[in-house]
This record gives sequence, structure tokens and C-alpha cells, in this order.
Amino acid sequence: MSSFVSGIMFLALVACVLVAAYGYFIEPRSVVLERIQVPVDDLPEHLNGFTIGVLADLHLETTPLSTIKRAVDLLVQEEPHITVIAGDFAESASLLIDLDQVLEPLGTVYGVPGNWDRWTESPSYQDLTRVEMLVNRGVSPAEGIWLAGVDTALLGDPSIDRALRGAPQEALVLLLAHEPDVASWVRPEHNVTLQISGHSHGGQVRLPLVGSVLLPPMGREYPMGLARAPYHWVYTTRGLGMSHIPVRLLCPPEVTLITLVRAD
Repeated sequence: MSSFVSGIMFLALVACVLVAAYGYFIEPRSVVLERIQVPVDDLPEHLNGFTIGVLADLHLETTPLSTIKRAVDLLVQEEPHITVIAGDFAESASLLIDLDQVLEPLGTVYGVPGNWDRWTESPSYQDLTRVEMLVNRGVSPAEGIWLAGVDTALLGDPSIDRALRGAPQEALVLLLAHEPDVASWVRPEHNVTLQISGHSHGGQVRLPLVGSVLLPPMGREYPMGLARAPYHWVYTTRGLGMSHIPVRLLCPPEVTLITLVRAD
């Protein structure tokens, strides 16, 4: 009996080592392209099929540029109409130069700060990156679209109202916000159709029958995937990088192609 128990314990130890090695060495570099369709009521014909490429949570301190390049290459093949980055680029602005080179094939890229992006506290933060940062402001990247971006909810001063200033009344509003639980701040008069967020990393580690086990503040109501908030859709990407622990398990890094489609 003792040899049987010892054998079981040895196999369990081997299994734990293999799972840990997979979560540390393999899954964090296994970028997955997620294709998501978002149904929109009364979507104008010219916006039916409009695509949005999404990156988030790059965490350049710990994420190899080769992983980000793989994600960019996947998006370039899809040719999205616009591309956005939902925050958490890097703690240090010195890493953004290399990132700009990797992002160049995507053309114009729009972004918002995450809670790790304290370089955006500099008055000249826009000079640090080619990504067009939307900090409580919006732009019209395509006819009939208003892309509104807000500051990080955890450490910044976000304002949806300011991000919507100048939006045409008939425009379809996309809200780019790092933390997904900003969804609870959206009011009917904001007229937001879709919110795109990151921050949660999907939990980084997901267990069978349990789900996400490492969800951060402001990332717990809408931790991953497409969900319906009271007044709008929310899509939360798992992002590309990691924070706090350098492990992903059953929660691979993600690059996303969102397609707006007419609701049936």
C-alpha cells in the first residue's frame, strides 16, 4: 500500500510540475485570436461589418516584444477598420519606443491609460508614443463612429461626459475604458453601444468549475468576454501580458477582432 501511495504522490508531483511549466513557459506565449460579433439595433448599413482590432494589457516589462508582434501580425491579417489598445502599456515610458515600431503596420492606433501607465501623468505624455491617447476625450475615426476614451478609474480622473463632448448626435458611440466595471457609470443619456476594456486579464489563472481566481478591483463584474450591462454591451479582453505573477493557466493571451453586425 505504501508503494502505491508513494506512486500516486510522485505522479501528482510530476503533474504539478508540468502544469506549472505550461503556465509559465507555454501558455503566456500562445496568443489566441478571438472573433466576436456584437449585435446592434438599427445599425446603419455602412457600419454593418465594421471591425475593431483590440489589444490590451501589454505590460512591456514582462511581455516579450515577440509576443506582441505575433498579436499585431494576427490583426494585420484581419485588416480591422480601427485598432485600439485598452490600457496598461508599461510602467516606464522608455519601453514605448520599441512598441511604436511593432505597432507601425497597424497604422493609426488609439489607446487609453491603464492603472500601470503612470507615464500619462506627464503633461507631454502624447509625445512619448505614436498611439493616439484618448484621455477623457473622443474622436471620430470613421464616418458615423465616435470613439470615446477615459482615464483609468483606479488611479486617474475618468470622465465619460468629457469624452463625449463633440460627439454627433447620430454617431454610434464606442467607449474605451481600461477597467470593465466602469460600465456601471454609463447612463442612458451617454448612448454608448459598446464598451471595450481590459484590466482583468481574464483572471490569468482559471480553474475548472471555479473560473477566474485572480480578479482585480474594477474587474470583477465583467471579467472576460462579451456581456450585457444595463444600457450597453461590454467586451473585456484577456489581454496579452501578466501582472503580479508571471503565469497564465486556461486563460491564454488574446488579440481580438470585434465585428458590429445588425441585430436580427
